Amino acid sequence: MVPVLARERFPIGQVVARTGVPAATVHHYLRLGLLPPARRTAPNRFLYDERHVQALRLIRVLRERRGLPLRVIRSVLPDLLGLERDQAFRPEMWDRAVGIQMGRGGRRAPAARLLDAAVDAFARRGYADVNVDEICRSARIAKGSFYRHYRSKEDLFFAAADAAVAEILESFGNAVATGPLPSDRAAEVLARSMEPRLPLFMELFTRAIQRRPGHAEVARRTFTTFAQRVGELQKAEPALMAGALVLQQAAVLVFRRTLEPSPLAALGLETSAPA
Repeated sequence: MVPVLARERFPIGQVVARTGVPAATVHHYLRLGLLPPARRTAPNRFLYDERHVQALRLIRVLRERRGLPLRVIRSVLPDLLGLERDQAFRPEMWDRAVGIQMGRGGRRAPAARLLDAAVDAFARRGYADVNVDEICRSARIAKGSFYRHYRSKEDLFFAAADAAVAEILESFGNAVATGPLPSDRAAEVLARSMEPRLPLFMELFTRAIQRRPGHAEVARRTFTTFAQRVGELQKAEPALMAGALVLQQAAVLVFRRTLEPSPLAALGLETSAPA
C-alpha cells in the first residue's frame, strides 16, 4: 500500500523543476503505468502531487544507480513506495525489492521472455538483421503482444541494452561478493561476463556515432550506469572513475582475445594489457 502523502497539487513545470525529469518523460512514464494518474482540472491541464515526485526520483536512481530497465522498475516501484522515505532510497532495499519480485515470478512472464530473446538476438546478429517477428517467435509470444510492452524495435533495443548491463552486473557482483578484487583481476572477471553481450553495446555505440535519434543519450546513460555500478561493487572511490577504468580494461581484454594471435606479435610490437 502506497503511503498517503500530502495532497498539495502543482503543475507539470514544478514536477520538472523538483525532479529534473523532462515533461515528455513524465508523460511517457504515465502512459507506461509507472506513475499514478494526474488530476485533470481542464481538458489540457493536469496537477501532480508528492507521490509523483517521489516516484520519479526513485525511477531515476533505479535507472542510474542500478541500471534497471523500466519493466523491472514498474514491478518493484509499488513495494518501494510503500516504505518510509528514508528506507525507499536505500540501495539494499532496492536489491531486496528486485529479489522479491524475481521470487514471485515463477515461470518467466511473456515480457521477460521477450526481453531475453531480444538481448540474445541483438548480441548475436546486430540491430539490422533482427526483426520483431523473429524475436516474438523466439520468445513464444504473439506479435500483437509485442506492442503491449514496447512501442518499436528501437524501444526494445534500448531496453535490451539496459538488461544486458543488469545481467553483467549481477554476474560481476557475485564475483566480488566477498570483497573487492585487484584491478587486473576485476577486469578479467568483467571481461568474461561482458564478452557475449559486447556486440550489443558496440551496436549501440555505433548508432550513437551515426547520430541516430536518441542513441547518444541512451549510450551515455548506459555506460555511465555501467561504470558507476562496477566502481560501487568494487567499493572504490570515486566509483565512476574507478569503474570506468575497469570497464576499459575489460573491453581491451575482449578485443585482444578476439584478435589472437595478435597481428602485432609477428612484428614484435605486442604490448601487455593496461595495468
